[in-house]
Amino acid sequence: MSPSAGPPFDVAIIGAGPAGSAAAAWLAGRGHRVVCFERGWFPRHTIGESLLPRCNVLLREAGLFDAVAARRYMPKRGATFVRGTERERFCFARGLPGDDEATFQVPRDDFDQTLATAARARGADLRFGHEVEAAQADEAGARLGVRDVETGERREVQARFLLDCSGPGRVLAKLWRLDRPAPLPTRSAYFTMVEGDERPAGELEGDIWVCLHPRGTWLWIIPFSDGRTSVGVVGDDDRFDASMGDREKLFDAVRTEPNAAARLARAAPVLRTMSLRGWTTSTARTHGPGWAVAGNAGDFLDPVFSSGVCLALESSLLAARLADRTLGGQAVDWQAEFAAPVASAVAVFRSFVQGWYRGDVPKLFFAREKLERVQRQVTSVLGGNVLNTDNPLVRDPEGALRTLLSFVERLG
Repeated sequence: MSPSAGPPFDVAIIGAGPAGSAAAAWLAGRGHRVVCFERGWFPRHTIGESLLPRCNVLLREAGLFDAVAARRYMPKRGATFVRGTERERFCFARGLPGDDEATFQVPRDDFDQTLATAARARGADLRFGHEVEAAQADEAGARLGVRDVETGERREVQARFLLDCSGPGRVLAKLWRLDRPAPLPTRSAYFTMVEGDERPAGELEGDIWVCLHPRGTWLWIIPFSDGRTSVGVVGDDDRFDASMGDREKLFDAVRTEPNAAARLARAAPVLRTMSLRGWTTSTARTHGPGWAVAGNAGDFLDPVFSSGVCLALESSLLAARLADRTLGGQAVDWQAEFAAPVASAVAVFRSFVQGWYRGDVPKLFFAREKLERVQRQVTSVLGGNVLNTDNPLVRDPEGALRTLLSFVERLG
């Protein structure tokens, strides 16, 4: 293995997705020498296209919002949930004070490329096609074994701090055996992109639709500004006909859910149908001397409330701020200032995800009688503001959801 060239970096980041690019941009903007290793090449197709308004706040903090806004993505001003003839729209402008009122629907290949390019423009050293094969970290810093996947050359790289933002690659979790049992059941998703989606008019055009299927699955419909639409179905394996192929499973679900069927009646697929199974992950430790794990490399829940990119940005920028303080010689309590707030944010969405699949959250969403303040509190959570402890659904998500469900059931 060749030795590293020149002095060590201040921060080495694994992964150039939204979490890695945001952390790299923020740290480079603070004057740190940042290197980011990405095993793959951009642009690349991935799912997770529906952002939350909280993402806008975080992208501004990272210095990336202007680059995103310049792409003229589809504005997303709300989330619409449909079940048979019932429909409930959560308009982000009706959240809590301080919440952003809109965000974007983003084709992830273009979005991820945009963030990475902007991070490089802010001074981060992004290296695509570089795989981290080995890693050590302690109080003295980090040492990485990195392989150029194109040439096969291996090199040792040193940094004062290591941040793993490798997403589903979960590099440190695999290298250091940090995996722990997933907190949610294994489910499957089948998805594609279509053209010919008959969208609502006006500001409703950009809403994500979440359609509850009579069979117990649910579908997403996410419109993009280029005329394409992401369509997917999610559910337990026993909700799908095992004799069907991936495309059959997806479009059978579309045909048999009345709202999706009407909207997509003239739609044609423009991408091969793909599938994903067992995406829920959890990590035993997310920090230690000289290192931290952020974004989906740590915990990932479920796509139903579009929390993936939001939590990735939230945790990676929190880690970047704390790494900056650590490198500046300040004492940082990583457990109290990083692990605890990230776990709290994840727990809010986990409570909503579990309530969704139990049927409790749909009961709440489609209740005939709703208190205005409760609607605003729910909207704030759906907008991604899950660190606002003024919101009872953030302070005690399980208890607050039980109380609300009891209220709804009493009203009949």
